[in-house]
Amino acid sequence: MILFIHILLSWFSPLSTLASANAGISIGTWRGVLMMKNGELPFTFETKLSGEKVILDIINGEEHILVEEVTITGDSVIIRMPVFDSEFRLKYTPQMMSGNYINHSRKTDNIIPFKAEFNKSHRFTEEKITPVANITGRWEVDFSKGTADSSKAVGAFHQKGNELKGTFLTVSGDYRYLDGTVQGNKIFLSAFDGAHAFLFTATIASDGLLSGMYYSGNHWKEPWVAKQNPSFQLPDPYTLTYLKPGYDRFDFNFPDLSGKMVSLSDERFKNKAVIVQIMGSWCPNCMDETAFFAPLYDHYKSLGLEIVALAYERSPELEKAKVSLDRLKQRYNINYTILFAGPVG
Repeated sequence: MILFIHILLSWFSPLSTLASANAGISIGTWRGVLMMKNGELPFTFETKLSGEKVILDIINGEEHILVEEVTITGDSVIIRMPVFDSEFRLKYTPQMMSGNYINHSRKTDNIIPFKAEFNKSHRFTEEKITPVANITGRWEVDFSKGTADSSKAVGAFHQKGNELKGTFLTVSGDYRYLDGTVQGNKIFLSAFDGAHAFLFTATIASDGLLSGMYYSGNHWKEPWVAKQNPSFQLPDPYTLTYLKPGYDRFDFNFPDLSGKMVSLSDERFKNKAVIVQIMGSWCPNCMDETAFFAPLYDHYKSLGLEIVALAYERSPELEKAKVSLDRLKQRYNINYTILFAGPVG
């Protein structure tokens, strides 16, 4: 049996001190800002001590991303993001950080100026302008409506006063844990996970409709509109994956991370339940899926379960892709087979 699944970071606390006598990075809450071409994308993070080492916790609503690769040299700090091939290269003082966020997986528009201020916990603004409406609920969303690139999504929002959290759901995944605010008739939401920098803005019209812009880093922007629709549903995601005409079975033949070719027709898979995961180390929804699959495999492998991940990576070269995939394996303690299926796109 083959199961084919496509799913595509306060005021001074007791720890608000210097990381160590030599480090000089203040321990506590920071407000970071990616200064993108089309606007500022804010997020909050906390610096903490793990023994004598400084670590970070990036916060996106309910999501917390632990960042352990922090290298401090003099007045400079390099913060390497987990799994994703990206990093911050910054200068710092006890109260400020400034420098660049660099996404090495992108060939263009991959450097964004960054700054962070210590002891600031707000995301977009400290203002509390009374919202004109509460947008909690399910929304029917159109991206690039009326164009050849139009697409549908579900907007799922929860508003409490000025605070706003939510996401956009599509047939292939979601836009992560968005966190933001409603100020008067203006909506602001953002998320940063190390590889993706999402910023959503919108205006609430007098008729209750939403219209705004979506920005992804420096490389993408598009308009979006939405109307509240509790019954709106996306197309069946199972219709996305099918056998092409002329084929009566699913098969593959790709190299594993050591270069050995692996096929679904290999003896090791015969008469077993096989889950085939299509994924990439750059894909945050795939990380959610992997966090589920890794312990599932460990629990059921003795009963004959096999899981094979087909990784479509940013790099077309196995040796470069292997670096990111090895980091992924270590992060999620993956013991099932990962194959390099080629470049994404």
